[in-house]
Amino acid sequence: MSKKIIIGFIAVFLISCSGQKGPSKDDVVLLMNEYFEKVKQNDFSLVETYYSEAFYENTNKEKWEELYNKVHSILGELISVELESWSMRSVLATSGSGKYFIFVYKNKYENGDAIETINIFIPKNENVIKINGHNYNSEAFIGL
Repeated sequence: MSKKIIIGFIAVFLISCSGQKGPSKDDVVLLMNEYFEKVKQNDFSLVETYYSEAFYENTNKEKWEELYNKVHSILGELISVELESWSMRSVLATSGSGKYFIFVYKNKYENGDAIETINIFIPKNENVIKINGHNYNSEAFIGL
């Protein structure tokens, strides 16, 4: 067999083995759109279920509620949401394999703009989309 045929078989094998299962970027974007619609309602109880168990293992739920409410009291009402960038990578690790998404939103709030970086990890063979990390960055926080 020629080298080209062998390389062709290897390429087809690798492509078939790397087929992504589970939620896609579009699925995550739909969920994030739903999340931000809940944010607009200014009620933490509507958004708390969007965060993963791993998130709450690292951040006490009551403390997160306090911080979340403080951030939103400073920023004011959410006016608009814009997905600025995103990335996805597959992770193979002994601590867990799956898809790791990073979404960066440039959102407009009543009292200023905010860059929100949201991390989502979807374990292999699971379809549950939950937020694992959430970071706010805004000039509205300067001087507090």
